[in-house]
Amino acid sequence: MLARLTVTALFFFGAAPLAWASTCPGNGAQPGWVASPDAISGAFFFAAGVSSQTSGPLAERLDSARQNALRSLASLIQVEVRNSLTMEQSQRQSGGAVLTESTLRTLTETSTQATLESVETVATWEDGASCQVWVRVRIAQQIVEDKKRAALARQLFAQFNEQLATAQDDTQPLRTRQTALEAAQDGLPRISLALIPEASSPAYYAQLLRRLDNALGAAVREVDGVRQRLAQADGQLLKAEELPDEAAKARLRLSAIGTYRDLLRQYANGLPPLFAPGDLYIKLAEAEELRANRCGAKTYYQLALTARQLLDRSALARQRAGSLNCSAADLETARWRQYFEGRPLELLCLQKVQTAQPSQSASATSWHKACDEVGNVFRALGADIQTRRAALPPAQTQALLQGNLPDQLGAPGQTDRPMLVVLASGRLNSQQNTRPDGPAARAYQFEGLLWTLLWDGGKPVYTDRFQGLTGWNPVSAEMAMDVLALNVVRRWQDRFGKFLNLEIAP
Repeated sequence: MLARLTVTALFFFGAAPLAWASTCPGNGAQPGWVASPDAISGAFFFAAGVSSQTSGPLAERLDSARQNALRSLASLIQVEVRNSLTMEQSQRQSGGAVLTESTLRTLTETSTQATLESVETVATWEDGASCQVWVRVRIAQQIVEDKKRAALARQLFAQFNEQLATAQDDTQPLRTRQTALEAAQDGLPRISLALIPEASSPAYYAQLLRRLDNALGAAVREVDGVRQRLAQADGQLLKAEELPDEAAKARLRLSAIGTYRDLLRQYANGLPPLFAPGDLYIKLAEAEELRANRCGAKTYYQLALTARQLLDRSALARQRAGSLNCSAADLETARWRQYFEGRPLELLCLQKVQTAQPSQSASATSWHKACDEVGNVFRALGADIQTRRAALPPAQTQALLQGNLPDQLGAPGQTDRPMLVVLASGRLNSQQNTRPDGPAARAYQFEGLLWTLLWDGGKPVYTDRFQGLTGWNPVSAEMAMDVLALNVVRRWQDRFGKFLNLEIAP
């Protein structure tokens, strides 16, 4: 409420209380301020107002004149305050300093209303001819300036608190938080915190902003680092498609898949603005499709459907999950890939075959056909195959040929590397095979120890050791050993596949 001045008889003389209802004696000649009612003079703003009615009690005419004077003064103050604020805004155009049109209007009105509470009436005059009453009011310019500064401080402080809250809100996008922090940093020096009783000191807020700046800077660096990791993984998948070697492809694909999985573990709720969990599930599903793992791809597409995604690709995930068939054979292949894909695997294939001639002493030689066949199996799985050329330490070789498991396998310092040993140690029987329709020929038969051993991590993982007796091969001794190699590898595939079914959960 605007304070109302009680006008005393100081300004009006010589009239009885009831005389005002019928006479207007006036109180002298018209003063100069009536002709120039609004003015800025010295240290004050001046304004004048005239009563809206020419009759009635004097108190009512005085109140009407004063209200009109206050309205004129308010208009004058609003123009001055708005011009002053606008000029300040034109000098600073950064996010923390700019006031919107709506805010500027509210601030002007608020400071003006607060200023009018301190207005004083300095003169009155009654026109004897018209019975209108004039009232002159004034307000010190310093009061206007102080009220403007106080209103501006509160407005900027409220804006600062909103910006600070946004910058501290870790649910907001990082760019939004950075923008809010920059605006708060820019706006803080302009706030007269001493005018706001509930505000803390400038040093307090400066330290708070500095800590927040450090935290957001670290978050930006973290996001940039993750962005680089994602780009590298995406690039590895693309590069793999250009390579002819399956092992090289597998290494790149598995590296990319490992990156996606690590990020999913590290950021279980996602990392805006880069990804949400569902986005990584789709990346993993596509990578599994590239490595022909239909079962793994189907699972990841299904997970994507129940997870949040920044880029909604639910329709794509649903369509692909429905089109992928995960058969028992696909599942078994996935288990084999899980164990061998992308890993180095050394092959050692030995044969020690004693022939029927006692004069010939057998020595261990490379069993090339066995390594060729088992190598084909693992290359299709993306394993990095290396056929061992150098001999094992003699004690290890002797133990293997005798059917004994050595304490270590491989050269010193390399005993933990994966190695697959395929071994045949025995005798090669032969007999004369007379064909009814052709010349006589010999047939060959292997009899002895057959052993396939997978060594990994410095210990045996799986071993298949048995005594074998083949049928008679009518072609040659070499052909007999080649057929034996095929059968040994197939037997190992079957048995090791069953082992994997138990060791690796579907």
